[in-house]
Amino acid sequence: MAIEKWTTKQRKVIFEHPRITLLEDVVSLPDGTTMTYLRTAPSTADSVAVIAINEKGELLIQREYSYPPDEIMWQLPGGGMEPGEDIVTAAKRELSEESGYSAQHCHIIGAYHTANRLSNQKQHVVVCTGLIERKAQADLGEFIENHWLSKAAVDRKIAKGEVTNMNMLAALNLWEHISDMDG
Repeated sequence: MAIEKWTTKQRKVIFEHPRITLLEDVVSLPDGTTMTYLRTAPSTADSVAVIAINEKGELLIQREYSYPPDEIMWQLPGGGMEPGEDIVTAAKRELSEESGYSAQHCHIIGAYHTANRLSNQKQHVVVCTGLIERKAQADLGEFIENHWLSKAAVDRKIAKGEVTNMNMLAALNLWEHISDMDG
């Protein structure tokens, strides 16, 4: 049996806020039935996750309070791209804003959907090296601690369940598998 796409028949805005817009779509399924589907509005910009590596081969991981889960969490530098912004430009901007470092070399290694059942948004993973301290203006509400750790130390944090940030776990998994293919 071939998998077929759904057809959107109707779309209604359910909730609108500067941070999120929720839509209710009426969709026609391949078997002809219809159903309603709640989703976020189609994204006009993706996001980036930055894997910053210093001259010692250590990874920059950060601690920041995350309001929805009410936890201080481990994360990678990154964030939203501006509409039309280049992936590498966004990665360099986010790295500078969140960590105080700029990168001389950036390499896009892949992307993944952040919440494919709710959104079409992708997060692009960029490896940055050749780091230079250069602080940019931080975003409102961001209070971030930088930590430089070996890959083994990061792996131990993951194994102990200390890293629960899905974007960090996915980005590092992608990087590890790309690295395995290169070596």
